[in-house]
Formats: sequence, C-alpha cells, structure tokens
Amino acid sequence: MKKIYFLLFAVLFIVSATFAQGSSDAWLRCYNVDSTLVGFKDKNGKLMIQTKYIPSMTIADEFDKIISAVEEDDDQWKAYYITKQGRIVGRDSLYFFDNTSDCENEGFIRFKARDTEKIGIFNSNGDITVPAEYNGLTKVRNGLLVGLKGATKVYDKDSQGNTIEEHYGWENGKEILIDTLNNLLVENFPYNDKLNYYSLEIADKPSADSIRDSFKGVNGKFYSFINYEREAEQVIREYLQKGLTPERVEELCFQEVTYWEKDAGWLPLPKKEFVKRFYKQLEDNLHQLNIKPKTYFISLDGLNPFIFDTPLYAKYFDNCGFSNEWRYPTVNLVLDNSDESARPQTHMHFLRTDDGFKLIMVSF
Repeated sequence: MKKIYFLLFAVLFIVSATFAQGSSDAWLRCYNVDSTLVGFKDKNGKLMIQTKYIPSMTIADEFDKIISAVEEDDDQWKAYYITKQGRIVGRDSLYFFDNTSDCENEGFIRFKARDTEKIGIFNSNGDITVPAEYNGLTKVRNGLLVGLKGATKVYDKDSQGNTIEEHYGWENGKEILIDTLNNLLVENFPYNDKLNYYSLEIADKPSADSIRDSFKGVNGKFYSFINYEREAEQVIREYLQKGLTPERVEELCFQEVTYWEKDAGWLPLPKKEFVKRFYKQLEDNLHQLNIKPKTYFISLDGLNPFIFDTPLYAKYFDNCGFSNEWRYPTVNLVLDNSDESARPQTHMHFLRTDDGFKLIMVSF
C-alpha cells in the first residue's frame, strides 16, 4: 500500500525573505508602528492594504495577485483570501501545510473546504477553477497539478498506541495529472518531485531521452518531463568526459560559490576566486565519480533562505520567501571519501538555474 505523508509540526516555522521574487507591480509587505500587524504598500510607498493582519499567519512578502490572510477581530481570528482587486473569498478555508498557509504560484492558490476537508484551487480573480475534490493537491507548476483522489486518511500512533492527530498520511487512492481547469491529462500519475514540469513535451511516442520520464495521457499522447537528478548527473559526467580544467570548472560554477569554513561557517566567494583556491580539491572529488562510481548518491532539495539571503538569489524564492524548488531545485551530490578521512563525505550542491545546473555550495 502506498502512503503519502503530510506532517503538521507543532512549532510554527516562518521564513522571512525580504528579496522574494514577484512581479514588477507587486505590493510589498509593510508593518504598523510597533511591527505587530502587517499590510501591503505599492512600490511607491502608497498603502494599498491596511496594516491589520497577523504577521505569522499572513506570510506573503509580496502581494502579486492573491494571498491568504488572517486578522484578529473581537478576540477571534478571521481567515480568508484577498485578490488584488480587493475581493474576499474562501472564508475559513485556508489551506495549511506544516502550519503555514499556502502561497500563490502562477496566479493560483490552494484552499481547503471546511465541510469535506478536500482541496481545490482559486485563480487570481478568486474564482474556483479546480473544485475541492482532492485529498492532496500540489502547487500549480507550468499550469499543471498532481492530485490525489479517493484516499483514506490514516493517523500515526505514538509508542503507547495513541493516535497523533497532527501526523497523518493517505493510503490508496489515485494520483492524477490535471490542468488548472481540472481537465484530466494523465491517469495513474505517481507524484514525483524530481520532475521538471516546465520541461513538458507532448508526443506520439515515449521520449527516447534517458533523462526524461514519459506518461501516457488520456488522449493517447505521451507527456514527458526531465528528471532533475538524472539531468544533473548527466551535466557533471559530460564535464568529466571532456576533461577538467580551472576554466571549465569555473563554467560549472554559479556567480559565487559558498563553502564551509570550520571557524567561520558558510562563506561565499566569487567563482573565479573559489576555483583558484579550491580547484585541486574539486578535481580530486569529481574524479571519484569515474574511479569509484558507486561511492556517491544524489538527493534533491531547495535553497536555504538563511544562507542565500541576498538579492543575487531573489528569483529562486517565491513571494512568501520559500525556496522555489519545483522550478529551481538544488541537487546535492554526496561523495564518500576513504574511511581514514577526517570528513568522510564531500557535499556539492548544484542549483538548477535558467542556464542549467551550477555549483553553488561545497562542504569538503
């Protein structure tokens, strides 16, 4: 049986990213005099939304098209969605994940129906385009969503066998691929966060490209997507096959590369300076992929907002300050060193940018 876990943590974790990516006319988060309430102003400083919302529950740093908001009135919380036109929809229907309300993506935001606890989608006008009929629903990515239907909620148990209300998962059900108008595209579409939904190709046959995964649609066509992990591995191996030089390693690097210094923590260096200082270590580690092909593994993640918190990384975060990992993930290449090594593993993080994968962080 398949179980998909949605964990709700007791401690509220709010990420603040002043430089979150938004459109040019997005309204910016602002505070009242004592910073206890938030509202939004335009980029000229004009107040567009009153400062009356609870900061920890109204998480948008930029108001692009639609946001989730919570205010306190007569000792009661009022939760709803607000559009840019001032329309209020979805009262008491906020969708939460890990105790954090949803953030708009591509002009759409998720909501949860109060009576059924099922999930749907509002568009930027506050209209329902995907009805609340799903047990689980991803963010909109390239106009696509993965939905879970017909599943059974199963709660975790503690060591004494008591139900943990905050921890639950889904058993059985069917995962499907739909668009933002709730049109079924692919049945039996197993959710996979390794897929690049922005790389969609539709063809009469499955893709022959080894880094793509293909799925047969209800229309008989095949929908294929690049697999981020396999793409990253292919890029790295191509560099190795053509031979490593300081110049070629510099091509593989982001504008700056962050490395771990024992006494100082994470430090960024311009890529030219980084390669000049660490080329030999980079070369030795990357060659392990050819010498010992089984001594590494790859995992997918997103940018850490507490490390990458300057304007250089703005586009890699959403309007709420969370890593935009569905479009710009990081791939962590972990290399196992010898048993005698003081640091048995080297971690090399590659960020998927618009120019391909770039080395962005290293821990030797």
